[in-house]
Amino acid sequence: MIRRLFWVGVGVTITVVVIRQGRRVVARYTPEAVADRATELGRTASRRTGTFLSSFRSEFGAARDAREAELVAALLAEGQVHPDEVRAARQTTHGRHAARDASRGSAAATDPQAEIDADEDELGYSF
Repeated sequence: MIRRLFWVGVGVTITVVVIRQGRRVVARYTPEAVADRATELGRTASRRTGTFLSSFRSEFGAARDAREAELVAALLAEGQVHPDEVRAARQTTHGRHAARDASRGSAAATDPQAEIDADEDELGYSF
């Protein structure tokens, strides 16, 4: 008799556990719950992607700038002017020439080869 009562208790316990778990599974996979979970997963993925891209962009930019500085330092001859300084000086000079030409009213075209030669003279190297 005790044996039968024990097995009835085990059967009731298993039935209760199965029914509770079954209700959770059914609630989890109803269309509304699935849509909510998919929406939340999409938002999480979007946040993670945005964070990754912003950190990647900043780290990549820093590494690129560091590598560019290394390469420029390795390629410049001793005592040679940095190309950025030459470009800045050229832009200010070019701005002055453009203002002078505008005040004279001339729209004279400059010789491209002369500009290249002037750049090579200023930078100190040629290809």
